[in-house]
Amino acid sequence: MEPEEYRRRGKEMVDYICQYLSNVRERRVIPDVQPGYMRAQLPDSAPMDPDSWDNIFGDIEKIIMPGVVHWQSPHMHAYFPALTSWPSLLGDMLADAINCLGFTWASSPACTELEMNVMDWLAKMLGLPDKFLHHHPDSVGGGVLQSTVSESTLVALLAARKNKILEMKLSEPDADESLLNSRLIAYASDQAHSSVEKAGLISLVKMKFLPVDENFSLRGETLKKAIAEDRKKGLVPIFVCATLGTTGVCAFDNLSELGPICDAEGLWLHIDAAYAGTAFVCPEFRLFLDGIEYADSFTFNPSKWMMVHFDCTGFWVKDKYKLHQTFSVNPVYLRHPNSGAAVDFMHWQIPLSRRFRSLKLWFVIRSFGVKKLQAHIRHGTETAKFFESLVESDPLFEIPAKRHLGLVVFRLKGPNWLTEKLLKDLSSSGKLFLVPATIRDKFIIRFTVTSQFTTREDILQDWNIIQHTAAQIISQHYGLHHISSGDEARIPNMIMEHNSDVISNASQLYVEEEKYNTPSRKIVVQPKKVAVSYNTCVISQQVKGQGDPLDDCFPEDVQDVTKHKLTSFLFSYLSVQGKKKTARSLSCNSVPVTGLLEQCNPKAAATDKKESHANARILSRLPEEVMMLKKSAFKKLIKFYSVPNFPECSIQCGLQLPCCPLQAIV
Repeated sequence: MEPEEYRRRGKEMVDYICQYLSNVRERRVIPDVQPGYMRAQLPDSAPMDPDSWDNIFGDIEKIIMPGVVHWQSPHMHAYFPALTSWPSLLGDMLADAINCLGFTWASSPACTELEMNVMDWLAKMLGLPDKFLHHHPDSVGGGVLQSTVSESTLVALLAARKNKILEMKLSEPDADESLLNSRLIAYASDQAHSSVEKAGLISLVKMKFLPVDENFSLRGETLKKAIAEDRKKGLVPIFVCATLGTTGVCAFDNLSELGPICDAEGLWLHIDAAYAGTAFVCPEFRLFLDGIEYADSFTFNPSKWMMVHFDCTGFWVKDKYKLHQTFSVNPVYLRHPNSGAAVDFMHWQIPLSRRFRSLKLWFVIRSFGVKKLQAHIRHGTETAKFFESLVESDPLFEIPAKRHLGLVVFRLKGPNWLTEKLLKDLSSSGKLFLVPATIRDKFIIRFTVTSQFTTREDILQDWNIIQHTAAQIISQHYGLHHISSGDEARIPNMIMEHNSDVISNASQLYVEEEKYNTPSRKIVVQPKKVAVSYNTCVISQQVKGQGDPLDDCFPEDVQDVTKHKLTSFLFSYLSVQGKKKTARSLSCNSVPVTGLLEQCNPKAAATDKKESHANARILSRLPEEVMMLKKSAFKKLIKFYSVPNFPECSIQCGLQLPCCPLQAIV
């Protein structure tokens, strides 16, 4: 390709990129392909002769795009953001053209010096201490751009290990370094990223993951206790990785408690703020930085939320010489006249060569300015708040952990398999991308606002898909229309407009915004097996003071309600109603519908009474203690939570409300 063709083809590519990013919301987020999909579309061997650019360019849409996850889509809510922007793309276009390898100052002075200045800019934008600045009279530290936070954490741990081993050799000069290394131990919370564990594996340093508090935060007392216990075992604590914005729920470890302990005990305090670090551009989010003055190193990803595309990770240390003593190798071919006087970033990292990453960061900061970057962060946070409000308004769902910044975690109330099924069905649709996590044995779905182009309309569209899919799952597996009512309690508005005959008839009894003056109770109506859309799913809020109705409907250990079958004897036994006892539907917590039957259809109620009296004569021969089963024993006997639907046996009342045929005395 000659320069003139490059100029023409380059313009074509820029146009294609503009079209792609401008219309990415229209594409399926998750590709509908299987492993190995590309093999049949490519030849077995590389071409011997040059291919035309037209053929190459045409294969982008034919071969590449069908297998792409569109991370820039407003409907991409998995993981954390991985944003780009027009200035960032232009920065890497120039950096790729220059293609310098900035391992020393001499190999490309502009590469090194721009990075030093931009890292100082960024540290000041985040409110980091002066000890992390290159250009400060009291600082021996500074910042460097690494490829990932994973690499930064490994670099910090290796530096902490080397520093501690050198200290130990002062008192044990003849000890082998491998034996000293075997006594070292590091700490992180059990919510820390997997890269922390991997850093321990690579460095051969034991890594202990400590329990967190009710807010998923690592606290000082927990760390202090662990250090004391390990010192008694002869171990040498060296390192703590504190996370600001955990992967699971975006929780924050307590720096103000961990910092003084690390300082007193001589531990290296490393801070992983991969996602949340960008938020510290906004002063209102810096409360989580309380205690940052104790940190030995700090890292975050501008490549996540700051619209600087991958790879671009900021890493700061308060003492650069501890990196030098860990990574310095100085062969003659890498020396230059200013060695020692100038910064050589090859001594700050694991690889030798490095890209001109600072160009795109410089372009982004200058193009947006601090104020527009702050507005971008606040937009993402407010959009996440909006999604949180939608989830909170639907009693089918719960938010098991507090929202922080742009991440909301949610789940369907009930057993984990419900939420797993929801996530599987959402992923299969390809319309949005979500990933799971687990907290305290609960399976949750993470919803991150990732794109700067995400609007409220996008969020509403995604929420409608989530609601629709959830309603289909509930209808398919349970066929439940859950309605809660209470004494003098207002009946909440129906969430969706109903269009089924059953629900239309039912609404005659539960009038919107009217008072329902009956004894406090919860009613579950089990409909016939019909196709139910989310528009027909009637859910009302639970009665104040009562337990969560859905938690009792769907216990955690149930996999599928259709797996269990009742014997004909047990079915006959459970069909009997005792008139002096409260009857509960086996499908959920509920109250008897006998009174409603009498009001709505006296003939049906009279027939029901005759049948129950006949059955009562048969069951009167059974011991009373058998008839008066406690709830716990009753559940064990009949698998209370696993009774299948029996639509063919349903009893109809005057309102055409299908009543559950399985009822028992409890």
